[in-house]
Amino acid sequence: MKNEKKKSGIEPKVFFPPLIIVGILCWLTVRDLDAANVVINAVFSYVTNVWGWAFEWYMVVMLFGWFWLVFGPYAKKRLGDEKPEFSTASWIFMMFASCTSAAVLFWGSIEIYYYISTPPFGLEPNSTGAKEIGLAYSLFHWGPLPWATYSFLSVAFAYFFFVRKMDVIRPSSTLVPLVGEKHAKGLFGTIVDNFYLVALIFAMGTSLGLATPLVTECMQWLFGIPHTLQLDAIIITCWI
Repeated sequence: MKNEKKKSGIEPKVFFPPLIIVGILCWLTVRDLDAANVVINAVFSYVTNVWGWAFEWYMVVMLFGWFWLVFGPYAKKRLGDEKPEFSTASWIFMMFASCTSAAVLFWGSIEIYYYISTPPFGLEPNSTGAKEIGLAYSLFHWGPLPWATYSFLSVAFAYFFFVRKMDVIRPSSTLVPLVGEKHAKGLFGTIVDNFYLVALIFAMGTSLGLATPLVTECMQWLFGIPHTLQLDAIIITCWI
C-alpha cells in the first residue's frame, strides 16, 4: 500500500459533521436543561442497564488481548526500526501522565464510597458486602483493565504509523486490513472517523466538567478566589 500523502488544513468531511452534531446537541441542552437532563439520564440508564454486560466483557477481552501481545508470538516484535527517543521509564511516566484524566482525580478517590452507600446487586448499603464490591469495582474501573485497553488499541495505531509509515492517523486507517483501502477511505471510514470525533469531544467535555469544579474549589481554598462562572470559563479556556 502506498504511503498516504500528508495533508494539512481542515478536511471538511471529517471536521464539519462532528462540529455540527456537537453544536446542535449543545444548543438543545442549553435551550432546555430540564428536558436534556431527563433524556441524558434515560440514555445513561439504558446503556448501563441493557449494555453494561457488553462493556464489561469488552474490557475482559481487551485484557486477554493485552496478555496475548505481551506473552504471545508477537511479544518480541518491534514496531519500526528507529532508536527509541526516550528510555522505557520515561515512556511509562509519559503514558501514565497522558492517560490520567480528571476522572481519575475525581472518581479514583471517592468511587469506593459511592458503591458502599449505593451498592449494586441489591446489597445493603454500608454492609460488608457493599464494602467488598466497592473495592472490586474501583479496581475494575481504575486498575489493569482500562490500561490494557489503551495498550492494546495503541498497538494498532502504532503499526500503521511506524510500520506502514502512514502520515495520516485516524481510526479508519486501522480498518484497512478488514474492509479494504477503498471502504476505509470512503463513506464507511468517514462515518467511523466522525463517530470517533464526536465521542472524543464528549469524553473530553466530561473530563473538563469533572476537573473544573475541583480546580476552582482548590483555588478558592488556597487563594480565597471566589468560585464563579467566570472563573470556570477562564479555567476551561486555559485548558482548551
